[in-house]
This record gives sequence, structure tokens and C-alpha cells, in this order.
Amino acid sequence: MKAQKIVSATFCLVMVSLCVFAIFSTTVWAQDDAAAEEPALFEWKGIARDIILVAIFSIVGLIILMVGYKVFDMATPYDLNRQIAEENNTAAGIAVAGVLVSLGIIVAAAMG
Repeated sequence: MKAQKIVSATFCLVMVSLCVFAIFSTTVWAQDDAAAEEPALFEWKGIARDIILVAIFSIVGLIILMVGYKVFDMATPYDLNRQIAEENNTAAGIAVAGVLVSLGIIVAAAMG
């Protein structure tokens, strides 16, 4: 129970810090873009912002996929890790793959 509380608190702190970082970085870059006088060939600040946003969205998407897997694991009456790794249960592997693909489609649509 104590480990779950630590993981939950860490997850909440990471999510809040990522959101705050995204908000402040977007605000700062918007102010810098307004002060620019002449357009450059490449907008390096825009490219850097997009790279940072892609990294943030990737991390958030992976976290959502991990949480979805854990929820699916708790909903099943058996341990999925043991079924797939030790007993080579193909049906369990296909079920997990289906859940991960469907969650991936949902997350990609939400972030797109």
C-alpha cells in the first residue's frame, strides 16, 4: 500500500510539472515571437517548441498506456505478466496487444 501511494504521488507530481512547464514555455515563446522583427529562413524557436511538445506528448501517451495496461491487468482474474511470460499464453498476449492498440488509437486521436 505504501508503494502505491508513493507511485501515485510521483505520477501526480510529474503530470503537474509537465503541465506547468508546457504552459510557461508556450507563454515565453509567444512573447519572444511577437518581439521578432524579420522572419528567418527557419524558425528555430518554433522547431524547439515543437520538439519539446512532442517529447511531452510522448511521455504522457506512454504513461496513459501504462495506466491502461494496469487497469486491464486489475480487471482480469489472472496475472497477465505471469500468463504471458511464464505460461506462454497466446490468448492473453493477444488480449493485451488489443488493449494497447486500442488505447494507442484513442491517445493519438486525443493528442492529434
